[in-house]
Amino acid sequence: MPTEEAAFVAKVREQIRFLKHEEYNYDELRVYVSGIADPWVFGPDDEFEFDGEEVLVVRVGPTQENENEGVPEHAFPLRHVVATELAVSEE
Repeated sequence: MPTEEAAFVAKVREQIRFLKHEEYNYDELRVYVSGIADPWVFGPDDEFEFDGEEVLVVRVGPTQENENEGVPEHAFPLRHVVATELAVSEE
């Protein structure tokens, strides 16, 4: 039986797949972090990576296409992520 952490990582991975798939209309993944009122918002062009099942790493924009592989990345320890949400931007 998977742990709660593994189930959460699996759900976030699934949301990222939906975000990047053109068949779905989602264009935002909102990441809610403990202690911060507003979510971090990422789009389908951003790069997502997991460091094991403990850290979500996000790089804004397609880094290789923009030749900016050295740009800062956002690292979220999953123990501090309280929720993630797929959304359609209101713009």
